[in-house]
Amino acid sequence: MLLKCESAIENLRFAFWAAGKALQVVRDARLYREHFETFEEYTQTRWDITPQYAGKLIRTWRVVDALFQAKPGGGLETIVSKKLGYGQAWELVPLAEEHSVQAAVYLYLGLLKVKGAGVTAALVQGAVQALPEAAVGHKAKTEEAVFAYLSSLEEGGGGAVPVADPAKAVRAITKAARALNMDTVHAALEHDPKRTRTAVKALIEALSSASGMQVTFAEVEGKSDAPALEGDLGDGEPDVVGDPSATSAA
Repeated sequence: MLLKCESAIENLRFAFWAAGKALQVVRDARLYREHFETFEEYTQTRWDITPQYAGKLIRTWRVVDALFQAKPGGGLETIVSKKLGYGQAWELVPLAEEHSVQAAVYLYLGLLKVKGAGVTAALVQGAVQALPEAAVGHKAKTEEAVFAYLSSLEEGGGGAVPVADPAKAVRAITKAARALNMDTVHAALEHDPKRTRTAVKALIEALSSASGMQVTFAEVEGKSDAPALEGDLGDGEPDVVGDPSATSAA
């Protein structure tokens, strides 16, 4: 009985896409004209849906159609077919209409690569709003922008961001290693000391944990407001304190 019920519910997720496409055909070809004066009268009287909602369904179906036809690999097609619904698709419409459907496809698939089935309409909306103009329509740049957006949520307390693509994770770490040097850190400290210390501390903890090291941080008396890393003993290097055997093993 549960399987039968869920099968019926599952059909609802695809119904909005099919309905939007059909409504556009009816509207554009004026197939309603034998019994109704206007398309708005047709949708309201025949289907009891407002013209506004009918318009949203029409505006949404092309994005869904493009995503269903996309072949990103890595099992993402399955997530699209099982996860994509009206709420998420609607949040992609502004990007598709202002730029292109392909730009919306790149953004949604970029979200899936990082969040997998955890993508929500709220995440889609935020990613669309945060997408830089220079990244629109460019696959690699869009993926980088999406990753940066999700990372910013993590900094704000949104929790860890799971990486679904190991190869992408390697590229991200390699890129970060090239970009992160003392000049970059000092410039960031001068601009925003508190946020930079927090970010560097989180980075050190993540790297040390991955390498089997235990790290703790000690505040330096009288230097809480100075642009120095937490755990700095005054020599510009972070103080590493922990289990000697763990450090030796690493």
